[in-house]
Amino acid sequence: MIEMNRILNNINQSKVINNKKEVILETKELKKDFVGVNSSDLKVSILKSIDFKVTRGEFVSIMGPSGCGKSTLLYLLGGLDKPTSGKVNLFGTDINNISERKRSKLRCTKIGFVFQFYNLVQGLSVEENIVLPLVMAGKKVDKDKVEEILEIIGMKGKNKYKPSQLSGGQQQRVAIARALIIQPDLILADEPIGNLDSKSGDAVMELFSKINKKYNTTIVQVTHSEESAKYGSRIVRMKDGVIVSSEEAC
Repeated sequence: MIEMNRILNNINQSKVINNKKEVILETKELKKDFVGVNSSDLKVSILKSIDFKVTRGEFVSIMGPSGCGKSTLLYLLGGLDKPTSGKVNLFGTDINNISERKRSKLRCTKIGFVFQFYNLVQGLSVEENIVLPLVMAGKKVDKDKVEEILEIIGMKGKNKYKPSQLSGGQQQRVAIARALIIQPDLILADEPIGNLDSKSGDAVMELFSKINKKYNTTIVQVTHSEESAKYGSRIVRMKDGVIVSSEEAC
């Protein structure tokens, strides 16, 4: 009986370990200061010792007033900027202790970025904008994958359209498709609906939710909108460079 209980306990412990969610992004004592060009300029602390974790498959919304440091945090998470001190562990790698070449490769293969103002190349078609990350990386373009993504974003048949022929919401969906084409493990979005009307914004957030659920893609977005934040699974609130709360989205 004692032996059987020991075996059952080991099985139960194994289940707990196997069911533990994988942490793919973690910061430890992350700080970011800005100092002017002159030695007499005051130092401004934008982020103050941020400890933050994201597990695979989460959809995290970071909220807070303008100037609280949320966009700065997002840029540090994606390796687009370097902290003053502290660590950003991304997929098990401290990205501030690797070369810029390795950091760039990590961004190009693991992370999709979506910005407020789309950043589409105006002279390229919808399809050309979507596959641009693959072309720049010298990778083969899978036409079937492109068609699948066009269908997912609700723009099937618009391959040859130019950005000037699209609405703001459609352009943002193309930007999301461009982030999605590399099949990223993580999407980082900075105010993705900040430049859209409410109807277009809702459509974009529905798309993010669909991507999160269909592909189990981890998403971290910065937003001012309580409504868009609720599309996520967790809301993290910031104020004056620190995280003040973290709760499940309603």
